[in-house]
Amino acid sequence: MDKIRQKYNKIKREMINGPENWLVFCNKKLGDISNIDGSYLKNFLLVILVSFLSVFTYFSLESIDNIKYQPAKTMQVNLVKRNIELENRIRKATAGFPIENMTRYIAQEDEQTAAFIVAIAKKESNWGKRTPKRNGEECNNFWGFRQKRERMGSGGHTCFDNQRDAVKSVADRIKELIDNGINTPEEMVVWKCGYSCDAHNPESVDKWIADVKYYYNKF
Repeated sequence: MDKIRQKYNKIKREMINGPENWLVFCNKKLGDISNIDGSYLKNFLLVILVSFLSVFTYFSLESIDNIKYQPAKTMQVNLVKRNIELENRIRKATAGFPIENMTRYIAQEDEQTAAFIVAIAKKESNWGKRTPKRNGEECNNFWGFRQKRERMGSGGHTCFDNQRDAVKSVADRIKELIDNGINTPEEMVVWKCGYSCDAHNPESVDKWIADVKYYYNKF
């Protein structure tokens, strides 16, 4: 073992003295390789292998030390705060009707929008008991809503993809009307008539307003 260490130290000194000396040393050794006995050659190759592994290990550890770890980024999920009190009021009022299944989505809206959603649905479909269909499929349209889409139901009514889509689409339209100053059942009659009720029976117009107002005021 001492002989190997001595040979290793000698090789190390040759490397330190400069690359030129190292090349001369290697050429000399390679030139005389035929004169090297098996034991010496084996020890020489062992020293080379140990040197290589030492250098490789050193630089590997340096690379690991230099890695800059980025702080983990936490994904933020915006959870909609539930209005349990409003949910309970809607669920109690609509119990047993198809619209009850939409309660959680409706209660995610502000109370005025939710009140119009519930009140208009009562007047237009009896809370989901009279609804348009598409080839026998439920359109989830409880509001007589007409907006041109690829999927349209009977009577020219919109056929929504699902209940969440239905509530979101209707809520967006109601909020748009509210933002334009249409914020009472009397003004919201545009939902029935469009922007003019002249072509409608005055009694049916008054009845629409009265019925919507009755349920709107419950919320």
